[in-house]
Amino acid sequence: MSLVQAVICDKFAFVAGEQQLNLNNGGVLHNFKKVFRVNENVIIGLSGAIEDNYYLFQDYLNVDFTRKEDCGDSLEEVFDRVAGRYQEMTDQGECDVFSLVCGWNGSAFEAKTYYINSVFAENSQITDVKLEDEKDAKLISCGDNRHYENFVAGVYRYGVSVYGLQRAFWDVLAQGVMFDEFIDKNAYFEVIRKPEE
Repeated sequence: MSLVQAVICDKFAFVAGEQQLNLNNGGVLHNFKKVFRVNENVIIGLSGAIEDNYYLFQDYLNVDFTRKEDCGDSLEEVFDRVAGRYQEMTDQGECDVFSLVCGWNGSAFEAKTYYINSVFAENSQITDVKLEDEKDAKLISCGDNRHYENFVAGVYRYGVSVYGLQRAFWDVLAQGVMFDEFIDKNAYFEVIRKPEE
């Protein structure tokens, strides 16, 4: 499984992903983008089986995993479309995905994670992530749970600024490649800032 991590707070949504893709033939790509800014309000992050992620996000990604142009969908519309595909995939029962959508809903930042486990289907779920107050920040980690603990430690060390989160994610990757053969040290970041009032 890949690794995508995110933070939402009152000022921005930040999404980071590593870039390793393990191919079915045993090959490995090290510059495969897994984080996409769909438009000025929405970012998606992919983790899990790449074919399953394509199906989940086919309204927003081309088959070569480039972003489709001119998407005007609001965050809520993206949530709804992805939830529809998610339902089809959970009904099918043979998919493995742990991915996210986050962004600006017009008044606040929010996110959802989409988890489908083909072996333990009862664990599959969509998780809503919303801020409880303006001083709040939510950390999201789609991948091996050990990376979450390292991300929390990095955020405490560097703070909840875009630069601090980038540094925290670099630390996660430096530590993670020692125990997780499915990730690499190549990182990609996307940020959506709160619109000026």
